[in-house]
Amino acid sequence: GATIISLSNVIESAIPRESDLTIYTRAGPEIGVAATKTFTTQVLSLAAITVNLAFLNGSIDRMERKELLDQLSYAPKIAEKSIMVTEGIIREFSRELSNKNNAYYLGRGIGVPVAMEGALKLKEIAYIHAEAYPAGESKHGPIALVEQGFPVLFIIMDDNNYTHILGNIEEMSARDALTIGIVPEGDKEASEKLTMVIKVPRSPWITSPITYTPPLQLLAYYVCIERGYDPD
Repeated sequence: GATIISLSNVIESAIPRESDLTIYTRAGPEIGVAATKTFTTQVLSLAAITVNLAFLNGSIDRMERKELLDQLSYAPKIAEKSIMVTEGIIREFSRELSNKNNAYYLGRGIGVPVAMEGALKLKEIAYIHAEAYPAGESKHGPIALVEQGFPVLFIIMDDNNYTHILGNIEEMSARDALTIGIVPEGDKEASEKLTMVIKVPRSPWITSPITYTPPLQLLAYYVCIERGYDPD
């Protein structure tokens, strides 16, 4: 008897037909196995739903709602700029990662689901075993497998988790891991602790997944190409 609301990219597919209400993302067909644009459009849609719910239940006022929705409206430009500024360095790093067999993706807060998307894409198209964890849990088991050259990719955002994730970088560096960080433009402290740095444009927190996700998808794509696989 529950009310079912679905978020779908495919009109009149099985899930929308069983739902009371459907929100269509209309991102166009996904040709390959790895869903990339559908992921980012779903994140965007969920963020818009959240903003409107927050307004309706009184958590934010009309002005805050307008400001947040305005920020979300810049998502296409944010994604485009993120790809443009990171693609070159990602192609370079992909050569280093292409001969690895395992990788960890670590994040905190909103960076955790972003890390999960990055690890999923590396598994799906580059066929490298990759797992994502909340960075605070990485020392409770996962760190035992980290040895010299083991790739650990950090999602580092300029938020209240920043100081804590610096400690996680140090933990992995102490085990001689290959530490790769996606950091906001202008970052210094985290960048100095990392082996490799990918800098993304700064953006409001609500659009940060749109900034950080495309570089992770690109990394999986180029590692796949380096390993001689078909990304589709």
